[in-house]
Amino acid sequence: MKETEVMDEECSDYEFEPVFFLHKAMYAPHYINKHQWVTYGSQVRTTIELLTLGAKLEIKYLWRRGWTEQEIFKKRSRHCSPTELKNMLLNQHVSSEPPKKGKKK
Repeated sequence: MKETEVMDEECSDYEFEPVFFLHKAMYAPHYINKHQWVTYGSQVRTTIELLTLGAKLEIKYLWRRGWTEQEIFKKRSRHCSPTELKNMLLNQHVSSEPPKKGKKK
């Protein structure tokens, strides 16, 4: 096996992943739980909590999280602006909510 093939295999577990920054703390996507983000000391917040609190979005090269591809990117480019990423998160969250029940008259 060539050295470049070994390097490709070693790097295959990494991907550009979304992260939030809130008060200098970085929140990375949870490895398993969808729309949960973890920071130092295992503090967990949801996507909506972080967006509501005004957390800033960035893309960082991290260990791959399977749910971000399925729930956020859906085969779209991971090289996007923070605004595009925020829109993807919001659109995904809205589409996953159950339909609201209307009032009966």
